[in-house]
Amino acid sequence: MLKRIFSLLAVLALAAAMTAPVLAEDAVSGGDGSSGGGSSGGVTDPAPANTDGVYVVGYTVTDIAGGEITTVDVGDHVNVVLQVVDHSSARYNVKAEEISARINSSVFQYTGVGEIGQLFQSNDDPDQTRLSRVRNGEASEEEKAANAYYNYYSYVLLFRDVIYQGGGNTLPINLTYLDTSKPMQQFSVQIGQCVDKDQTTSPNLLVRSSSYGDSVVAGEEFTLSLGVYATAGNEPLSDVIVSLTLPENVSLSNGSLSFYLGSLQPETMQTVSFPVLPASGFTGTVANITVNLAGTGAVSGKAVTGTTAISVPISQPDRFEVGQLEVSDTLYLGDTGTVSLSYVNKGKNPVSNLEARLTGTNVGAGGYQYLGNLNAGTEGSVDFDLIPDAAGPVSGTITLSYEDAAGEPRTVTKDFTSNVEELVYEDPMVDPGMDAMQPESAGMPVWGWVLLVVCGGAVVVVVVVVVRRKKKKAAALAALEAEDSDEDL
Repeated sequence: MLKRIFSLLAVLALAAAMTAPVLAEDAVSGGDGSSGGGSSGGVTDPAPANTDGVYVVGYTVTDIAGGEITTVDVGDHVNVVLQVVDHSSARYNVKAEEISARINSSVFQYTGVGEIGQLFQSNDDPDQTRLSRVRNGEASEEEKAANAYYNYYSYVLLFRDVIYQGGGNTLPINLTYLDTSKPMQQFSVQIGQCVDKDQTTSPNLLVRSSSYGDSVVAGEEFTLSLGVYATAGNEPLSDVIVSLTLPENVSLSNGSLSFYLGSLQPETMQTVSFPVLPASGFTGTVANITVNLAGTGAVSGKAVTGTTAISVPISQPDRFEVGQLEVSDTLYLGDTGTVSLSYVNKGKNPVSNLEARLTGTNVGAGGYQYLGNLNAGTEGSVDFDLIPDAAGPVSGTITLSYEDAAGEPRTVTKDFTSNVEELVYEDPMVDPGMDAMQPESAGMPVWGWVLLVVCGGAVVVVVVVVVRRKKKKAAALAALEAEDSDEDL
């Protein structure tokens, strides 16, 4: 009976403290951090073990009416009263109303914030001489700074109407501050009064890892590998099944959408693989695949399920192609030649930032052209001037650079060769068998006839070259269109 009366008095004193928190020096006796109060009902009351962080030095569990209890069953509603030593908050010099304490556990259901009362400030500096000098106002600034490290708060932390859910007896607490720049403090205490009726804890199932290779292209098979993990528990899982839910135009190339994994021990992982095939008609850029997990507790028979979404980026195949390259077999020194290359985008996505470059030997200054974007199903061509500076062989390369639908840079090259000859003109009016120059006859001078013949010859050469280039270019475009028609068929 007396014990019941004392418990009620203690609860009433605690309730009064909740309405008027107190700051006082030396409320915690001896300067060594040991609590002046303690827990009751057979609960141990350890002395502070360190001078850092936050820790519990005693606790009491009561029913909702305030009566102390020695047993907490699953489903019970209780009040938890903790005696806390808090060095961190004292060093930050925060007020009681700036401290927020929350229970972070599924074992104890509590959604509110703990109430702080009977807050006292003290110091457990092991250097008693320095502590005495600080208290007497005789310490130097250096001594004060060193002594401040040992400041601490001692307060009562009350959590009202906590529901015990079972599954353990550890009560973890997160201590945060209104000033979010200050780090969160975490501490815990084991509530020995808890009686867990169901001591069997089933693991949960989750996908811990997934992979699908470097890149996935529509119309090409890839392997989806999943690491299925069972979390901590005190029983294995049986009849574990992994299944997939696939989006439209995505299927398995073979096999079943479900895989029977069988038994899985707690904190272990097994790998499951599925051969997945996105159809060539897949129009999206990402395939969202849902992984469904199911199992049963081998001892408890409890059903365990889980789902995970896996996003797989899918790109269309790159079908940018070049046609035949056109260049004259023979170029003439001093003349400007042309090299031409046709191209086509046979893919379903546009290509971006198409560029063309001409490099090589005896091709002149080379060149660069920005051709822009090329939509799907369109074609074009690029032309470069060739201005050789010496007679002899010509070798060059046209390089086409672009970005595919995934933004990856790609290049296509085409090489060509030709030959440069000097333009030699023989005067048809001169007879090589003549022994001597005949006297000039009346009429147009010889140099006039020479000039006419040279001009006429040059015109003939230009006409022949132009006609030959046009015929070759027409033949190349016809061949490219025929090849495109064959592929579409």
